[in-house]
Amino acid sequence: MSISIKVKSILANSLSYSGQIDRLIAKKSNTKFLILMYHRIIPYKEAGPGLQAGMYVEPETFKMHLMYLKNRFNIMPLSWLIGQIKYDARLNYNKPTCFITFDDGWLDFYKYAYPILVEHKVPVTVFLPTKFIGTDDWFWTDSITKIFVDINNNNIKSMRIPSGGIIEKIINYKGSLDDKIENAISTLKKYREEYIYDSIMELESILKSSPVKKDRLFFNWDEAREMAESSIVTFGSHTYSHKILTNLNESEVLEELYEAKTKLIDEKAVDGSFIPFCYPNGNYDERIMRLIKSAGHDVSVTTESGWNDVDTCLLKLKRAPIHQDIASTIGMFGCRLINIL
Repeated sequence: MSISIKVKSILANSLSYSGQIDRLIAKKSNTKFLILMYHRIIPYKEAGPGLQAGMYVEPETFKMHLMYLKNRFNIMPLSWLIGQIKYDARLNYNKPTCFITFDDGWLDFYKYAYPILVEHKVPVTVFLPTKFIGTDDWFWTDSITKIFVDINNNNIKSMRIPSGGIIEKIINYKGSLDDKIENAISTLKKYREEYIYDSIMELESILKSSPVKKDRLFFNWDEAREMAESSIVTFGSHTYSHKILTNLNESEVLEELYEAKTKLIDEKAVDGSFIPFCYPNGNYDERIMRLIKSAGHDVSVTTESGWNDVDTCLLKLKRAPIHQDIASTIGMFGCRLINIL
């Protein structure tokens, strides 16, 4: 834990012990609601090197989150939001309302999060990039992580790095392994995926290695159907191939949207009457919102942080990102929920 996180933890725990966080949560009006954003629920020791801090929560921490939330919020399925806003301007009667979402469909969600959710009877929505479900494919971000772990374990000075291009730029980033991975991913997100994959192939060639795919990273469609039948998990679209939509032209965006929607329906993971949407990387604009609406999605979530109001546009709902390093204690989690941390 960094010094900055330790300081934040001390302050957060002090606010929690004083009861200030609970008072602030209780004061939220009946017109406001909170959407939480998780990615992975996995023990850190199982994830291997290079796991980004903003990508995971430990299972025991997640259990603590659910117990905390159940005592302070009405936890509702995301589908409930549509009817409630349409027919009643208030969202609850005695507690603030919250919704829990997960991005990407990681296998560890099925292995660790799903049993905990069933035990506590808490509904969630999981947004799926349908191309990856039931396959051994990786996100390009995971390939970059693997590459930098390999670089960290080798003598980079002995490698012939082409000068003047993106490869030289990202390989020469300074800082910790985590810093280098974060900076490289952030830089590459600005480009179309064809260019990103070309860069990855070039990096793998320089390293004279390729990612070793030992285990699948995403759950499969049988597991998805099992979870959908439980009524605990609702699925939504995270596009077909998880491409950043603002990097695509209109026909490419529509292809991503309709291929994902068709796959979700064909695999019987959704009933088709309600398919919420999640913007990959949180990138959207007015053009993308128009296309999302035309594809039949009435609710879309972003990566913008904060609470929502009944007047918030349902195609750009904010979420509170939750991850281990800023939510490992009751105090830190509570501060995150009220947007202090």
